[in-house]
Amino acid sequence: MRYLLMVLMLSVSVLMNGQSGQSPEQIRQRMAEIRRTTNWDDPAAAAKANAEIKKLATQLGGSQPPVSFGSSQAKKEESSKPVTISVKSSEISKENVIAIAERYFNRSYKALDAVSKAQFDLDLKTANEGGFKLDEVRTLTTTGGLKLTFGTDHDIACVYLASAVRALPNDTLSVNNFGAYLRNIDSVAMSLPVLLYANQLFSQSPLVLTQIGNSYFELNDMVKAESYYKQALKINPDFSQAHTSLCDLYIKQNRLQDAILELFAGVKGMGASYSQLSNNFAYLQSQAENSPGGESEKEKFWNETRNQMNPPDALAPLERSVERVKMPTFPNCTMVADWNEGGAYSAAVQAFTRYHSLMKEFVDEMLEVHMEVPDLPPNTALRDYPNERFALDCLTEYFFNESKDEADDFSEVEESIREEISEEADAYFETREAYTNEMVKCAEGCGSESRCIEECHRVYCTKECPAANIFNKKLQSHWDDYINEFNETVDRQKEILDDMYEFTAQWYSKIESPYWSRIYAYEIQRVALTIIGNAYAAYVIPFMGPVHNDCGADCSVYANPASYPPEEVKKTTPQAMPCPDIVKGKISFGPCDLGLDCESIEFGCAAGVAASLKRNFVKKTTTGFVGVGAKTGAGFIGAGFKAGLEVTVTDNNEVKDVGAKFDASASFGPGVTKAGVSTSGSYSLMTGLSSAKTGFSVGGKAK
Repeated sequence: MRYLLMVLMLSVSVLMNGQSGQSPEQIRQRMAEIRRTTNWDDPAAAAKANAEIKKLATQLGGSQPPVSFGSSQAKKEESSKPVTISVKSSEISKENVIAIAERYFNRSYKALDAVSKAQFDLDLKTANEGGFKLDEVRTLTTTGGLKLTFGTDHDIACVYLASAVRALPNDTLSVNNFGAYLRNIDSVAMSLPVLLYANQLFSQSPLVLTQIGNSYFELNDMVKAESYYKQALKINPDFSQAHTSLCDLYIKQNRLQDAILELFAGVKGMGASYSQLSNNFAYLQSQAENSPGGESEKEKFWNETRNQMNPPDALAPLERSVERVKMPTFPNCTMVADWNEGGAYSAAVQAFTRYHSLMKEFVDEMLEVHMEVPDLPPNTALRDYPNERFALDCLTEYFFNESKDEADDFSEVEESIREEISEEADAYFETREAYTNEMVKCAEGCGSESRCIEECHRVYCTKECPAANIFNKKLQSHWDDYINEFNETVDRQKEILDDMYEFTAQWYSKIESPYWSRIYAYEIQRVALTIIGNAYAAYVIPFMGPVHNDCGADCSVYANPASYPPEEVKKTTPQAMPCPDIVKGKISFGPCDLGLDCESIEFGCAAGVAASLKRNFVKKTTTGFVGVGAKTGAGFIGAGFKAGLEVTVTDNNEVKDVGAKFDASASFGPGVTKAGVSTSGSYSLMTGLSSAKTGFSVGGKAK
């Protein structure tokens, strides 16, 4: 790429402020409007605004900068193949140059409007009155150069430039300026004899030589263009315009390694604007990234970038610097089970979520900063800092790409680990499915026989246990590989982060503008957070956990089938002979009876009111009865009944039962010896209703 403003390193005259055609107040208002309406975040818009502000500031101050010209992209007469351009020696003469100037003067003078024509006639008359001496001629050519650079009517520029050549054809500055006009506005081919004549007048001007090289370049004669550029650099090795033009030529020839050397030589000499340098750099980067040479060309490009941006004092202590963000510490899990099952992965995701929120807040804040308009005092222009900004753009882009490349390399390694795990997992689960189906069929054939089912499970575990152990061992090995790769990539990302801060520090320290220093402080921090983000992305990955089963990890227990044990002896507790519930003895005492059985004794009376007291020696309880009852007898037959409430207590004075009870009996026998039958029923508050019981008794009557 070529740039429009090439500063002529020759003397120029001072023009008066009145030429601007605007009052000082109007100029100030225009400057304020530009500062207010420009999008300073757009490099192209910022460069254009700065150029216009500088122009207005110069008009306001009453002085003009050196005349500037450059190549016109629209006028490039390029062909697909390089050509050889020849200029006859007869064309490189004073007479031919004057004739060309006359022809262009007459054409442009006719095109002027009345106001422009009157102004030019006045200036030409002033120069004529001064005898067209060097000062007067320089005023004409300088005016023409300024009108060409900052104006919109090339005809008014042409008449000033051509009249200077007509008046003093031996002035190198005038001839060079007229040749620059022809090359940029009218005809590149026509500019060659004029510029070659200027070189005859003064052969040691690197600017004239560079202009000639530019004309040959635009006519596609690359051999002569390169030759003139190198002649200019031989005279002045630091002439940045020649370096930048050589960069254009090498880009066109796809000589990227040579191009980047010239690109940085140009920026170090302040040979171009920030936007021009950035565009050239972006093109070179794109060519290197997409070069057929692949990684080798890409590496050469970035290595050369780093070399050019690494002066000897890059690591020297500096007062001004950006507050640095440090690479966080990432804890390691030695066991893969701890990553998924121990909560480490969940903690990593939470940490990454916090980082992502921080990054989002930072981006929002950075966007607000970029939207801010610089606060400038009246009648001042925002300094561009093309060297420093371009260097910082190169460096931040370089380290951004270094970090991305490292992240991509790690992703490839991590992906290969994942693929191996996936293949091994597929093989394991496929085999596991087969012997699981075998176990299911085996168990279905066992029915409810537990020993058979256990044997099916044992056979299953003889396969599953070792298979799971082998898979888990391989998985742990893959985890170890991942951890080693992760630790290495974090170390490399940390080196990239530290280098980025060190290399950008010396360039950042040179930006004294509060506006640009704040912009680039955010830019440096953006890249720093991106580098840290690449480390986080390598950390927060889902990793397969170990497989589990009900077989356990000790496979030796399934080596042999389990033998059937002998039948177990049932354990019993010896019990006493139970007391028969239906046989009792009874002795009568008139209305009272004394009843006996094998575990209790009971004494009670029934004569209208019935009451009894019973002691159970086995159960260790005492039961009291109160109710109604009657007892009667007639010779051979006797009968009795009672009904009432009874309460049973233990020897610990605890109430065991409360309820209602009835009892009916009949006896038969002669004399004092009787045999009888009885029936009874009860209702307990503790146990509910009990069925009636029938028993037999043998007894006698006391005398």
